[in-house]
Amino acid sequence: MRTGVRVVKTVFSVLFAVTVALILVGYAVYAANGIWDELRAQDRRERYDRLIVPTATAMAVRLTSFRAVQLQGEAVQTPLPDGGLEEVPPTPLPTVVPTETATDTPTYTTTPSATVTLTETPSPSVTATASPTVTVSPTPVPQVQVLPTSTPMMTPIPTNTPRPLPPTPIPTNTPRPTIPQVQANTPAGVESEVVRVTLTPSPVPPTLTPSPIPPTPTPTYVIEGTYAVPLQTPVVPIPERAPWLDNDPDVTNFLLLGSDTSGGGVGRTDVIILVSVNRREGTVAMWHVPRDLFVYIPNHTMDRINLAYALGESSGYPGGGFGLMQETFRYNFGIEVEHYARVDFDDFMRIVEELGGLEISVDCAIADWRLKSPDLDPTVEDNWEYYTLPIGHQRLDPYMALWYVRSRKTTNDLDRGRRQMDALRAMWYQAREQGLFAQVTQLWPEAVEIVQTDMSLTDVLGLVPLAMSLDISRIARYSGTPGVHYETFLTPDDGREVVLPKREALLELVRALLTPPTANRLGRQTVTVDIVDASGYGIGFDRVARDRLAWEGFAAQISSTPAGQLRDLTTVFDYTGQAKGNALADLQRILRVSEAQVIVQPDPNRSVDFRVEIGKSYNSCVYGNAEDEVEAGPPIPTGTPASFG
Repeated sequence: MRTGVRVVKTVFSVLFAVTVALILVGYAVYAANGIWDELRAQDRRERYDRLIVPTATAMAVRLTSFRAVQLQGEAVQTPLPDGGLEEVPPTPLPTVVPTETATDTPTYTTTPSATVTLTETPSPSVTATASPTVTVSPTPVPQVQVLPTSTPMMTPIPTNTPRPLPPTPIPTNTPRPTIPQVQANTPAGVESEVVRVTLTPSPVPPTLTPSPIPPTPTPTYVIEGTYAVPLQTPVVPIPERAPWLDNDPDVTNFLLLGSDTSGGGVGRTDVIILVSVNRREGTVAMWHVPRDLFVYIPNHTMDRINLAYALGESSGYPGGGFGLMQETFRYNFGIEVEHYARVDFDDFMRIVEELGGLEISVDCAIADWRLKSPDLDPTVEDNWEYYTLPIGHQRLDPYMALWYVRSRKTTNDLDRGRRQMDALRAMWYQAREQGLFAQVTQLWPEAVEIVQTDMSLTDVLGLVPLAMSLDISRIARYSGTPGVHYETFLTPDDGREVVLPKREALLELVRALLTPPTANRLGRQTVTVDIVDASGYGIGFDRVARDRLAWEGFAAQISSTPAGQLRDLTTVFDYTGQAKGNALADLQRILRVSEAQVIVQPDPNRSVDFRVEIGKSYNSCVYGNAEDEVEAGPPIPTGTPASFG
């Protein structure tokens, strides 16, 4: 068995070796045949090259000899196919007859000149050279006539010899000559060809003349000739100058300005209150001007009035910031402002501190964010709290006084102006009660360190008698009403929300501000009113109601007789017994009292005309004197703070 296996292995090994040997032999034969074929092809190419060179050379020599004999005018014998010879007659030489024809050509003409040179050599050749010439004036252009013959031309035998190619012209905008063929006068029976060179200028593109653009019409303004024209068109038209309303020599107007800065600087004027003092009548009127009131600022454009002071300071306007504020009031309101006083946040708090705090009647609860303590870092969010100041008579420290006159989280700018005028009147009242007006001379040096003003000590001393004798009921305030005196407007350029004046109605308000008190207001000052706090809260409702009535001209007094009972609703006792012509309707409107809470008790021996007992539901901000609106305490704003700020 083992022997059989070995035999099989041996047979297979021999077969494998034979197969490999056959493959190698076949590949060697295939390679040898390929090499042999390449060698034979190379040999054929070499023999072909050896034959073609002498053949081409011999033909060139024969053709040259043939041409030379023809040029000498001799007959040439050429062999025929049958072995004979054919004699070819000589061919006459071509003649070149130069003629000159005068033609006018435009300036800067390029004309070619032809030079013909005939040279007789063992190998004759004809050379023709053309060279262009440039002339600046009209010159005669030579014409070359070429007289053709009927001699057949030789056709060159193509060879592998490289030949020079004509240069490719480079395209340019330079005018180039054209060579039209012109028939010339030649001897009879002779055809001639005339070559004339003329200049054809390239077409010049037409010059584009821009169409004139009509100028943009410049808008005209009512202020032209008086003030500088705005650099840009105002977003609303500039109104005409207001009629002059300030005609009373006994009226002196002051601007009380508050800057939105601390520690100096100009900033924006966010508090603008006009105080008009009538020395003859012994009255004072205040007008809070909305800071966003959109007016014409002279030499500038239509803009917010709170920018006027800063613009006057930065532009070098005569009189600076106050000078431009004066001119702004003259143009827009017809008012002459004689003096001003200006403070910033720090100055205001220092004045309140000198007064020992601000005692003020809060007739509308105010809610806003405040620092938990004035000494805390305002950049830390946890140092803030949402605080509600309830109604009642309050004593505010300097920080809270500033907070009170600045807050508008739950109100608006007009209501903030009302509170600012409340604070001014309260500060005047406290200064008078503390006898500070009698110490003006001693306090003046300290005052001018706090307050920026153009007033002198003499100016202030002239106002001291009125300040000391003025009754609180003879101070009036004006704010204006949205929709009546003002309207909200979004500027089309940047979407600022501003306040546009309703001009006619606002000028009527200004006229009322400057004129003496009306008979109706003067009549209220003769009405006697006692006020009693019957709420039981003990937070000064009687003083709040008294101060509220004083703004309307009532000289109300806080009664020393306590209320006989606590009341939920405010009640008015009428002792006049007059059905018409009394002040009852005004009291009801101001104190929000309905007919059901009026008790008529005519008394000819009365000591007062009216007695008002303030109930628990007293709130001058809302009309809430119905039985179903009585609350357990003073009404305060509801809701939660919307955001940090």
